[in-house]
Amino acid sequence: MRSFLTPLILCLALGAPMLRAAGAPSDIPIRVGLDTQALEWIVRLDGGGQVCTREGRPLLAVNAGEKVRIWWDSQGAANPTDEYRVQVGGPMDAAVAEALVAKLGASTERLPIPDSDSWRVVTGRFSRPVEAEPLLEKLRSQGFMELWVSTERHPGVPMKGRALYAVTERYERVPLPAGGVLLQASGDWVQLEGKGRYRGRVELFPNAQGRLTVVNTVELETYLRGVVPRELGPGIYPALEALKAQAVAARTYAWSNRGKRAKDGFDMTDTVADQVYGGRDGEHKLSDQAIEETRGLFATYGGKPIQALFMANCGGQTVDNTHVFGAGHPYLQSVSNYVARPEGVLFQGALAPEGDQAWLNMELLRLAACGIIPRQTLDAARLEEPLRAVNMLEPLGILTARLGRRNVSSEPAVGAGIYLWMARALGLDQVVEGLERREDATYFLGSQPFRAEDASLAAFLARRGIVPPALWKQPHPSLGQGLEVLGRMWQELEPVAWQSGVLQKDGQVRPKGGEPKALELAPGPLLVEEAPGGFLRLETETTAQVGDQLKWLAAPGGAPLLVRRLDPEGASLDRYNATAHWRVEIPESELLERFKSKAGIGGIRDLELTHNEAGRVLEMVVQDRAGRRHRFTGMRIRGLLGLKDNAFRYLVLGTGDRRRWIFYGRGWGHGVGMDQSGAYGFALEGWDFERILKHYYRGIELKRIGD
Repeated sequence: MRSFLTPLILCLALGAPMLRAAGAPSDIPIRVGLDTQALEWIVRLDGGGQVCTREGRPLLAVNAGEKVRIWWDSQGAANPTDEYRVQVGGPMDAAVAEALVAKLGASTERLPIPDSDSWRVVTGRFSRPVEAEPLLEKLRSQGFMELWVSTERHPGVPMKGRALYAVTERYERVPLPAGGVLLQASGDWVQLEGKGRYRGRVELFPNAQGRLTVVNTVELETYLRGVVPRELGPGIYPALEALKAQAVAARTYAWSNRGKRAKDGFDMTDTVADQVYGGRDGEHKLSDQAIEETRGLFATYGGKPIQALFMANCGGQTVDNTHVFGAGHPYLQSVSNYVARPEGVLFQGALAPEGDQAWLNMELLRLAACGIIPRQTLDAARLEEPLRAVNMLEPLGILTARLGRRNVSSEPAVGAGIYLWMARALGLDQVVEGLERREDATYFLGSQPFRAEDASLAAFLARRGIVPPALWKQPHPSLGQGLEVLGRMWQELEPVAWQSGVLQKDGQVRPKGGEPKALELAPGPLLVEEAPGGFLRLETETTAQVGDQLKWLAAPGGAPLLVRRLDPEGASLDRYNATAHWRVEIPESELLERFKSKAGIGGIRDLELTHNEAGRVLEMVVQDRAGRRHRFTGMRIRGLLGLKDNAFRYLVLGTGDRRRWIFYGRGWGHGVGMDQSGAYGFALEGWDFERILKHYYRGIELKRIGD
């Protein structure tokens, strides 16, 4: 289902066993919970097979291609519901949490923070957030500043179901054991309709909620084949060393989390709550290679698997774990995604013109690169000369010959009439009769005095964006404007065939979804830098950073035009994710609703942020309208604001209820551990997977089971 990076994956190491021989790595079984909420599944078995008891005794033969419905005929059960509790303080160790529970008394308990050695303390039980407000007031009066209305899952009351059935395509209803079934395919996979195909063992059994739990049990290395490409998509991030780093992190997580959700009948889910797992449908040959080349390797610290946290994008610099989850693991330190001297490739081109280049656009560059106009024409003074038909005869003649059109008529034309003359020379007048009306010309261009034979053509040129309305009104257009129109006419008749790719360390380029290939340039190409916003500048040389996007015009003898895109995300090695920078605007009313429902805060007088040197918010204090201060840290900051990450600044515009809060930020996730898009960037720089892992996880060692 997902090809993009997941925003939040937490990997457990606490309580994990020392690495010791436990058979071959591929022998370690991993039980993945695929679903716990459906009442029925339609299944298909590769090559046919059997529906068996969970112990393996055959119950029902299934033919190849046949679909079977597995149905839990239940009396129903109360769905899990939400209840609301007040969380007091941030992550804390067990002793501090226990002392706080004792202090607060009745209806208070400590809850473990998943994938951490920290605890949180919650008190009270409410069916709606507003009901928590009296308790919030009481706690504030006792001096507690950091309070949070948390949503907790409250299980429904299980009820006894009637029976489990298999319904065949012949509408036969076959009773099955109430304890569940095993789906055993003759081939490689079991298909769950609407979910996907899965290798290994697939079981379905009723759960306490009166629904069906689906569990896929596979060997560890097979499990990774469905995880790694869903966590770091090889189609988007095709760097083997980055995928190998992801494979080691995912393997470490899986080893550490066996039994984590044993009470539910499996080890971990297939979602971002653990690791995204796509089964057989998620597999990819490049990530398969990464898994095989790191087979059995784990990231360890002190001989134990680490808490291998990772996230989609950290916004340039990761953060120490103590500021997010409270645990001071020495290997989870803040590290940068910038390097002092990123790898680059020098490109040299033809001489760039002197003076102002504000007039540059792709139409003019294409005309010059392909020899329709001399390169010397790309000069501000030359392009500002008045537009005359005589100056357009040569480029128009070259272009019409290229397109196989008739010779250009030398009939005189002046001003905006030159646009009509060029359009007729290229044959564009032949497609407007009966399709364009004088009324359209009036609509687009106003009441200009066009001749009847010109009105339809003018309307067509305006409709297609070839000659914008403002140009028709200029009595004395410039040569640059005329050439730009000619370039747009050419684009209309022969759209440019751009090629593009990502620059590699060896100077090759990787097209999207393809393999790296050599970049063939013509001698002395036009060399262009494209800045954010589409602004262009000719250069005699440029050193493109590895990972930059390049595009070029393909032509026999090499590309005559090369464009280097200056990445809007800058030079950081995690710039390959769309969330590396972001802007979010929140109206006052919406922000107030979030604060009230999530923290019981009735209004905002002030918002105070404490940043670290990398611009990440470590603490947020909200002062309400009564002057009370509410303190938040860690992930609750972005959770309260509804932002992607804690690295942000903000502006407030407007007054009163019309205030707008504009947040500018970086990153996506918790910011701790390995940055997935950063791993890709380091791989492009030439780093191997071990160096990448040791950059993000300080002081670790890689070990193999049995070593």
